[in-house]
Amino acid sequence: MKRFFLLYLIAFTCHAEWRVINDFEGGNAEVVQLDQDAKILHIMPELREGRGWPCWWSFKLEGLTVGEQFTLKVQAQSKPFREKLVLASAWCQPKHAWVSADGASWEPSAKGALGADKVMSYTIKTTTTRMRVAWGPPFLPSDSGKLLAEIAAKLPEAKRFELAKTRGGRTVQGIRIGDENASHQVWISARQHAWEAGGSLVGCGFIRWYASDEALNLRADTCVYFIPIMDVDNTAIGAGGKEAVPRDHNRDWTAEPFYPEVASAQRMIRNIQEKHGLDVFIDLHNPGADDPVFFFGPFAFERMTGIQQRNYQRWIELAAASMTEPFKVQPAYRFATYVKTDEERGRMSSGWVRANAGKCTISVTLETGWNSPLMSVEGYGETGAGLGRTLAAYLSEDPRRE
Repeated sequence: MKRFFLLYLIAFTCHAEWRVINDFEGGNAEVVQLDQDAKILHIMPELREGRGWPCWWSFKLEGLTVGEQFTLKVQAQSKPFREKLVLASAWCQPKHAWVSADGASWEPSAKGALGADKVMSYTIKTTTTRMRVAWGPPFLPSDSGKLLAEIAAKLPEAKRFELAKTRGGRTVQGIRIGDENASHQVWISARQHAWEAGGSLVGCGFIRWYASDEALNLRADTCVYFIPIMDVDNTAIGAGGKEAVPRDHNRDWTAEPFYPEVASAQRMIRNIQEKHGLDVFIDLHNPGADDPVFFFGPFAFERMTGIQQRNYQRWIELAAASMTEPFKVQPAYRFATYVKTDEERGRMSSGWVRANAGKCTISVTLETGWNSPLMSVEGYGETGAGLGRTLAAYLSEDPRRE
């Protein structure tokens, strides 16, 4: 009987069929071809109409044979995502695919090879009969809840809050750490573009550092507001978010925002500024494929004088000294020259905050490069911890001093 069962199990295993699953939080994969005999899976990001760039992909694969390897091929989505715009393939083809056996620990695959047909091929070894494969290490709305619960359990004085309910009825979660009347006020948010998961992972590294003993003195006189994911709706359905219809979150900072979470963030930031003054605003993003770690600064930087110029200059100098792992942050600001009009710059979050905060406020965007195996969960976390140390050094010498 045992021998019969063993033979049955072997036969079942040998003939198990692969299953590609994408109907889960953050899942996205359109199967172009599945050739189980040749062990080739060919996908492209599935287009979510009106939901921005089709660049993010994430799926589960079942029915694998342990110890074998297969080829994952990834091509660009062939349909236009907006009007007649078709997204370039580089955005959906990282140098490495990311794989996980449990959905928690993620490792890069071997480096992919780009063919003349603009299809990227990755060789992936199987260690389990089922695994998850993604564009990069994911961070999902459910992960926000787990992270904020972890921080609140460590710091009982922390206050979790709902920033807003999205247009899709989902919760945008946040946490406040510190006395709301503290001497210094800081706002940090991530994922105004849903596909940029690394922004949330940098935020994880920051908030965990901020809750550590190393930040004890900083917490004594600082109030930090942290939002792990702004574009929760698109993150939840595996959409890109950038250049969504009618506009994405980071072009929605207008007098009448389309997204409730942007409107709520504006109200809270105005309230902080009116009651206490806002010291630091940081928006966390991921840039182009081959970009380094850097800050976007204000277009008017070279024309600034007095406290404004001093504070922005001091921030970038301290960041260059504190943010060194796994990559050093660039020691000078970049400027979003691809944004051509003052009107569009004004409805980006960093520009809106500069227009609505005080002369002592710095408002910057941190762009963390993603196309490297070093930009793992741990690598992003190190960048976030470096951001925390930069903040501590910056606030140690009161930026509001005349």
